Amino acid sequence: MNETEIDTTSLLQKVAQYALELVLLPDGEQPWPLKLSLILIGYSTIIIPCWLLLYFLRKRFNGEKTEIPEEWYWRLGRNFAIGRPEAALPKRQSSTDSAQEIIPQSQQEKNERKKMLKEIFYFVHYFTGIQLTLVAMGFLQERVITRGYPRDIPLGGNESDVIIDRFGDSQYLLLWNRIVALLVAMVVILWNIRSQPDHVPPYYKHGYTSIANTISSWCQYEALKYVSFPTQMIFKCSKIVVTMIMGTIVRRTRYSIFEYVCGGLIAVGASLFLVSSSDSGVGGKATSISGIILMIGYIFVDAFTTNWQKKLFDTKPRVSKYQMMIGVNCFSTILCFVSLLEQGTLFISTRYALTHKDLSGNNSIKPQRDVFLLSISGAFGQLYIYATIAHFGPICFAIMLTVRQIGSIILSSIYYGHPLTIYACIGLCVVFGAMFADIYRRYRIRQRNLKKKKTVRSNSTDTSASTTSTTSVTSDDVAVSSPIHSQPSTPEPQQNKL
Repeated sequence: MNETEIDTTSLLQKVAQYALELVLLPDGEQPWPLKLSLILIGYSTIIIPCWLLLYFLRKRFNGEKTEIPEEWYWRLGRNFAIGRPEAALPKRQSSTDSAQEIIPQSQQEKNERKKMLKEIFYFVHYFTGIQLTLVAMGFLQERVITRGYPRDIPLGGNESDVIIDRFGDSQYLLLWNRIVALLVAMVVILWNIRSQPDHVPPYYKHGYTSIANTISSWCQYEALKYVSFPTQMIFKCSKIVVTMIMGTIVRRTRYSIFEYVCGGLIAVGASLFLVSSSDSGVGGKATSISGIILMIGYIFVDAFTTNWQKKLFDTKPRVSKYQMMIGVNCFSTILCFVSLLEQGTLFISTRYALTHKDLSGNNSIKPQRDVFLLSISGAFGQLYIYATIAHFGPICFAIMLTVRQIGSIILSSIYYGHPLTIYACIGLCVVFGAMFADIYRRYRIRQRNLKKKKTVRSNSTDTSASTTSTTSVTSDDVAVSSPIHSQPSTPEPQQNKL
């Protein structure tokens, strides 16, 4: 019995010593499950007090139908816990008035044409903005994460003894990305604060978006160390189907079997095209189980993020994209800052940025330049992403990202003269065939709805015409029957004659 107790205590001591050695490893050498566990522990020190504060404020105000307090701190607490339900607009205000209005068919066609041109303009504008910002983010992200920065050469040192270190902490990049995005959103809101709508949802709901967005971004950054390029493309293309599944869970949106089939065909075709037309997987890094787990976490958490944002955008009045940026980035900045402080990597990463230089050898060019450019491109990318999700929805946004990757490879193939393989052409045909099939289905549904509206309007005009005819007939009957009702006045002259 004593021997077993000694064995268990020695085993626990070895496990504790091994865990301590893992924790004391440099950030770039720690395994990713340990990093993720430390991040979640750091987040819990913020989430648990916020949950207790939320519970207290809901008890304090006792539901939504309470008077608005005069003190600014209680008003802020009320907005944090229950929002501003008194500022919410009803779903339909003028449904009866719009039903009574009859718009001519020529005017309807003109309005439909204007609406279609406006939608095309928004689509091209958002698509172009997303492409430019995400291309810049991908380039800078690859540069900061995968490449290294040499240390500063001390005075009297030899240039041949240059030591290149990689940027170890991905969360430090997220912190600066959120800070810059928060500053951009605050400047825009202060510039046109009068045009901003009332913020109806409670502030704490942005915390879900913040936590999910931070974890998905961390998984994406961390997965670059463990997966190859073809694996990244396959997982990113499959995000369309995952977004549809999350839309059903989060927003209760129902998709037909045809839509799921089209989404699956787009994912399969895009994966076939991207994998067969790129040679980045040859001689590159091998895909490990850790990379697959991180990519699965990335696509599922990112799909939840976009659908939750769409759910907040659907409130009345609609939350603006700048309000969304402030809410999400404020929570994300607090979470990342506290987590980095608790892990002790905040000052280490800052020291790394100040003591390393660019690969060109210019001491005036530091890693913080690339970090700032990555953050500013991410801030403007958030503007276009939020505008796209609010206007077109998360499914359209996922398709935009897939088409962007296909377009970039086609342009590089044309520019560098690389021929596309047969499998790449088949995948391209599958992608655009599925997209056009879904567009044609939506067009047929729209035409069917227009025909139904026309038949309803024709029936309503027929019924109105029949009602006017019946009223005219009844008025004629009254005119004819009026002498009959005046018969009692006719016997009077006969009595006078008698």
